[in-house]
Amino acid sequence: MGRQLTFELAGGPYAVTAARLALSELEEMVDEAQAFDVRLLVSELVTNSVKHADAGPDESIALNLTIDDETIRCEVRDGGPGFEPPEIQEQEAGDRGWGLFFVEQIADRWGVRRDPAIVWFEIRRAREDAVEQQTAA
Repeated sequence: MGRQLTFELAGGPYAVTAARLALSELEEMVDEAQAFDVRLLVSELVTNSVKHADAGPDESIALNLTIDDETIRCEVRDGGPGFEPPEIQEQEAGDRGWGLFFVEQIADRWGVRRDPAIVWFEIRRAREDAVEQQTAA
């Protein structure tokens, strides 16, 4: 059984705080570590919407989260033109910021769509590293 959460956030300086508050009940739906990862990645993507798509207080940022037994999927949509996903390398991340580097490292899959501009990521609910830890114990 899946669960869908949809939020429309005002852009501008309080957008990240609003996104984190919108996800306040996430621990009730997923484990604590995955809730932390989702909040971190959402914060980075909303920051990118504000910073790179110029989503100010009069523009909105849409946040859609779908949680089912297998996957946590998040989409962040803004009014920007979108972009081509860059090749992400750690040494270059500091120059542009760490947001997409974190997405690349933490998410199992991610991508970009244009028209409208959407950056999405997916995290598998049952990860191999968690399964390996359980079988080693």
